[in-house]
Amino acid sequence: MKRLLLIVFLLSSFAAYAQSERTTDFGGIVSAEVGVGLGGPFGLSVEEELRCDHDFAQFDRWLNSVGIDYTCWHNRMNIGLTADYIRRHNDRGYYENRGRLGVQVTYTETFRRFKFQVRSKAIGTFFDERTGEHRINPRLYWRNRVKVTYQKPKSRFKYALSTELFWLTNDPKKGYVDNLRTVLSMDYRLARNYSLSAFVRMDNDLQMKEPEDRFYVGLTFKAKY
Repeated sequence: MKRLLLIVFLLSSFAAYAQSERTTDFGGIVSAEVGVGLGGPFGLSVEEELRCDHDFAQFDRWLNSVGIDYTCWHNRMNIGLTADYIRRHNDRGYYENRGRLGVQVTYTETFRRFKFQVRSKAIGTFFDERTGEHRINPRLYWRNRVKVTYQKPKSRFKYALSTELFWLTNDPKKGYVDNLRTVLSMDYRLARNYSLSAFVRMDNDLQMKEPEDRFYVGLTFKAKY
């Protein structure tokens, strides 16, 4: 079962390269995440992210996110709500404000040293029409992710591999899966409540006239109380 999942990850990642005339871009991500227990099954999370692209030469996005989640079913299921503010460089060459609301459900199973997660997430992104007209506003995505995590007992290191599909659901001209995201990460526990995560991420456009492959390297500081 574990080998089959890994094969599926690799095949889905390399399938994006079957398309011709693709362009490539490289960038970096730096972020910080803080999670706080609110008592019982409830939790609160805050995230800040800075991202650059165009071969590390352009500031692309500043994200501020806050979320609340509820854990149930013997800690196997987590239901979360998120609200984001995004300052994003758009295709017209200037920065615009965006708002985003999301709801997600994550199911987790643990087998020995492995943890398997399946997440389904619905996201609505709202654009500021004062900075330009948008053909689809809000833009509604349905995202589905499979993630495998491996950690030895008492080890400070944790490794993870995930793949995620993006489906733009409310565009009559583009109602299909248009992006595949693959992430390989390594977390190192600095202390009981703190860890540092290094990762590489690959975003591949699918079923598009001018597809692009975007590669990111990133570093995330995580705190949990």
